[in-house]
Amino acid sequence: MNKLYQGTNFYRRSPMPWNPSKEKLQSGLEFARSSTKKIAVKNAYDSVCAISRQFNIPVVTKTFGKGIIRVACRTFPQLENIALIIRELIKFGLIEQIGMPLECSASWTTLVLFLKPTDGLNMRLDEVFRICSFEYHHLMIDVKHPAATKQSFKIKIIAVQNAYFGLRQILNEFNIPCVKKTEGSAIVRVSCRSVVQLDNITSIMKKLLKTHLIAEIGMPLEHSFKMKSLVLFLKPTNMKSSMKLDLVFQNSSFEYYYRVIDIKISTAAAAKENSKKVFNSMPIINATRPIFEETNPIESIWFMIIRLVTFISMLILTYELSAAGPQEVLLLF
Repeated sequence: MNKLYQGTNFYRRSPMPWNPSKEKLQSGLEFARSSTKKIAVKNAYDSVCAISRQFNIPVVTKTFGKGIIRVACRTFPQLENIALIIRELIKFGLIEQIGMPLECSASWTTLVLFLKPTDGLNMRLDEVFRICSFEYHHLMIDVKHPAATKQSFKIKIIAVQNAYFGLRQILNEFNIPCVKKTEGSAIVRVSCRSVVQLDNITSIMKKLLKTHLIAEIGMPLEHSFKMKSLVLFLKPTNMKSSMKLDLVFQNSSFEYYYRVIDIKISTAAAAKENSKKVFNSMPIINATRPIFEETNPIESIWFMIIRLVTFISMLILTYELSAAGPQEVLLLF
């Protein structure tokens, strides 16, 4: 035995007696707590869905954009009060869309929401949850739409076709003129290249036309199956509308390639277009009219006879000159 431990009495610790009733009590409390938590999550989910239907706020599986607020509800006070907070935020016009699963699962113990703010109000929404007394765990994130990298040629042609005819239908509905070339200042040029951009341009344009921001749209007047993209020239009603259009496409999660430009059609180009229109409007008989006017057939016959006699006399004179000597040629002149 080690000298260090000489004279030391060692006592074996007796094991704690097993108490099955205490273990059952703890498991029962945990089960009751988890079941109560699941009920709280279900109640919070149903309350958020009811508020969204009441105020006509769309609920989607995934929301995309810049400055989206991700809110996690974990504790009982957070779950019990999240619906009331969202209700007040919607009343103040701070929320445009809510991202969460479309069906509630019985195994959830937390509720995570993605709140898409109205344009330019993400900082105010973040401040609300930062000063909230329930201490929600929240983050401000940018969610980009997944880019469709592998796009077949056939799918893109169909997307262009659907976007084109969808836009023409909306323009007829709102009585907005569609022209081949538009001119003016602060025109917003939008290029739709990917399938995601083509699929969503119709819904975006419908919202813009409802707010009376667009006076005229420049786009092809006829659809072609060779088109792989769709370029729009949005002529705003005024300078303020142009700034709003710029802000809409700047904050769009679909990442449209756009520019604000000034377009002026020159007088020469306008005259050329007018000449083309006049030429196209002319009847076909004018285009096939002969250059020379028709003459009398008798006069044309006499003209041919005179030319023939003149030609024969020139031939005879040439033969006589070649047969005669040099002195005879001087006598002839």
